[in-house]
Amino acid sequence: MSLCISVAVPEGIVIAGESRQTQIIGGVNRIASDSAVKVFQLSETVLAATAGWAFLQSQGSAIQRNISSLVETFKPSIPANSTVQEIATQLWTHFNSVYQSHISNLPNSALPAGQFALNFIVAGYDPGSTLGQVYGVNIPSTTPPMAARTTDDPGPWWIGQVDVVARIVNGYDFRILDLPLLQSANQAGTARQQLDGVNYAIYWNTMSIQDAIDFAVAMIQVTTTIQKFTAGIAMQPGDVAGVGGSIDVAIVRPNENVTWIARKEFHI
Repeated sequence: MSLCISVAVPEGIVIAGESRQTQIIGGVNRIASDSAVKVFQLSETVLAATAGWAFLQSQGSAIQRNISSLVETFKPSIPANSTVQEIATQLWTHFNSVYQSHISNLPNSALPAGQFALNFIVAGYDPGSTLGQVYGVNIPSTTPPMAARTTDDPGPWWIGQVDVVARIVNGYDFRILDLPLLQSANQAGTARQQLDGVNYAIYWNTMSIQDAIDFAVAMIQVTTTIQKFTAGIAMQPGDVAGVGGSIDVAIVRPNENVTWIARKEFHI
């Protein structure tokens, strides 16, 4: 899996993602790498991050390739001066096509309707605009990307193994809604409204971009730590420690190009 977090605040947008890549071989889910790239610069003012499947086999390829290499293949196709929404839509169209090619090569890997192989965050600024935008992209999906956040509606957007950060910020695990004691309230549409009362009060509109960086990094770090000592929850044991490795962080601010705060480098 993965954990990538975007935080939109009035000063700009942060995207952070860790580096763990897992792989199922012989029915065993193993850590394949702690050096995977999950945060990308798509244009001078647009960033992206991904969570979900680590490998796909695109059309014309004899092998499966990791997602980062497929994103790099996609990037040159982005027209100059594209808006954030246009780039998110192009990414959605491209990776829907890659997913269809993958399952045509490996039919047993097709997901049931309603499940996603990949999630993306696409965030940044349109050319000349001072309004930052965050889009969520789901693959496969027939629904085009929709705006999840803007810098005028600040806050976080996270993808991947989000249970730890959701517990911290929201005050509860989303799977609590499956418990019999809450099922009737959930079906009536009142459970979330009541549970939202235990959300932490975080004033995203007054948060500085440095604080947004600190928040995103801290949530990934605490998820890595919790996964080190746990194996899922009692009602669903056996979860994979899919969050780990170094954390890449990039920001984009109005009228400025993308700035990398932390980025993996090759080393020995």
